[in-house]
Amino acid sequence: MFYPWVASLERTDTLAGLSIANAGVTLPHGIAMAIGGNCPHVMHGEALAAVYPQFMRFTYPSAIQKFAALARIFKSDLTRATDETVAKVSCSIIDDFLKKNGMYLTLEDLKVPENEIEKIADHTMELPDYTNNPRVATRDEVFKILKKAFRR
Repeated sequence: MFYPWVASLERTDTLAGLSIANAGVTLPHGIAMAIGGNCPHVMHGEALAAVYPQFMRFTYPSAIQKFAALARIFKSDLTRATDETVAKVSCSIIDDFLKKNGMYLTLEDLKVPENEIEKIADHTMELPDYTNNPRVATRDEVFKILKKAFRR
């Protein structure tokens, strides 16, 4: 039996894969891949949602203009503030976005065992994704991001 929505999902997934293959991904994707590898019950999007608030706070000082541009997409009235101020505000904007969409999750919410965080940090470093991040994280920094993402 053919379901048109399945074809649409397949096409969307293919386009997303092509985009990622050409643009690359950064730290949160590598962390989310490691979470899914250690905890297969966690969907990739859920893992991303859980780590994004801490990833943003870790990364924004190294990509002020990009994070400021992101914030201004959400709030066009931020034109008069400095990029540094707006970049910092982008963190709370994404927090609010995740809350509004029911995705402000913690690793604890996702039933990731706290004792798996060490392994997840180790496995994050096995993929090159973290090296594309504007601020390249060490294994210990990834561990700290995961600990903060475990419980807020």
